[in-house]
Amino acid sequence: MGRRGAFRGAHVSDNPPMVRIVGWLWWMGRIMITPVFRWIYRVRVVGVERVPDHGATLFVANHISMWDPPMIGYALAPRRRVYSMAKRELLTIPLVGRVFANAGVFPVDRGGADLSAIRTARRLLSEGEALLMFPEGTRHTDGNLGPAWPGAGALARVEGVQVMPILVSRAQRRFGPVRVAIGAPLDFSDLPKGSRSAQSQAVANRMMEAIGALRERSPGDTNV
Repeated sequence: MGRRGAFRGAHVSDNPPMVRIVGWLWWMGRIMITPVFRWIYRVRVVGVERVPDHGATLFVANHISMWDPPMIGYALAPRRRVYSMAKRELLTIPLVGRVFANAGVFPVDRGGADLSAIRTARRLLSEGEALLMFPEGTRHTDGNLGPAWPGAGALARVEGVQVMPILVSRAQRRFGPVRVAIGAPLDFSDLPKGSRSAQSQAVANRMMEAIGALRERSPGDTNV
């Protein structure tokens, strides 16, 4: 999403996507991915007890691997079913796109603000759902945290939304071990006043600071 403002220069699709989470499909996916993430990638989840089991929740995470969305979904599964965005090209693949749309995934156009995706995200949050976003907007496979784009910050300002940071560590390694750390809800009440775009950017920056603060401090486990 463009830095010139959360939604400036935006793209609007004529037909906003219909996205939902079909119960049986969600459970089947969970059953299929659990052995992979538990025994091959050796995913360790920290802080799942912090996840609220209801209410509008925006999870914001760093992005280092294509496996990040399903790994985070796996980490949150004991408490929440989570919606997420994916590049539009994936959802145009026959059958795959339909499966994704029924598993809580909706399309977003990269390279600019996609108002259709933003509207879908706002609708889901207004309905009390959980949504996953990556404030960096792209993957950083070197493990470093990238700069934040304002789109996630704009969604965090929707009334009643709880924002929770997540740090994914070592997901870019073939066999892990992967660590998914879930932080405490963020408080933006002390942000200085400013324009809407400035506020959104400030919130997005605060998100990345909170994600970085989740790095494990024990020896040998300090790098993403």
